[in-house]
Amino acid sequence: FGDRPEELVLTPDRRLLLTANAGSNTVSAVDTASLLETRRIEVGSGPQSILFDRAGRRAFVFNTLSSTISVLDLGSLAVTSVVNSEAGPIRGDFNRFGSRLYVLHRNSPYLSVLDAMNFSVIRRVYVGTGGTALKVDPKTDLIYLARRGSGEIAVYDPASLLPVGSYPTRQDVSHLAIDGETNSLVAAIPATGEVKAFRLAGGAEVLRIEVTEKPGWVTLMGGR
Repeated sequence: FGDRPEELVLTPDRRLLLTANAGSNTVSAVDTASLLETRRIEVGSGPQSILFDRAGRRAFVFNTLSSTISVLDLGSLAVTSVVNSEAGPIRGDFNRFGSRLYVLHRNSPYLSVLDAMNFSVIRRVYVGTGGTALKVDPKTDLIYLARRGSGEIAVYDPASLLPVGSYPTRQDVSHLAIDGETNSLVAAIPATGEVKAFRLAGGAEVLRIEVTEKPGWVTLMGGR
């Protein structure tokens, strides 16, 4: 009670379930076999999301209220470093090589591009305030992001970091995922209780699913 978990993620080895607890400013590690909490790690204020690096050795916790990113070692389940960020980091994602970390913010109009080794800021790209969702295509490195009130998913070129297109959603998007099997971008849209999919090549809407509750995020699995 009072933890208010915001997001759940499985570690790459599927042995632990990590939860970002915005109410207690912690991350819980839950053993997937026993479903018991085995560790509780203190992080920054208001953790909202968790991202693993490409090697599956570190977890990045985006603390929206303290404007920091806590870096966890997955072996020891300890915080190894804390990275200061723009105001209100909400989500992040890596490029295909794992060398660049893109960070989207709720209260800053800039998308930050960080060196994944030393966490220095390489670029700051103006995208507008109110970030809600971010996804980087692991094949092309195209950057997809959504903001409150924009009614669209914006597409940015990874080389120039300029906008090159958009997908109309008409409502705010809470989460984005890429379906590699169908080559489509999947968006959770809470206001209309829908999950929509857009073709990555061309941006046409190819799927719309109505769900019974307001979707917070969407996770894709193989063998469906």
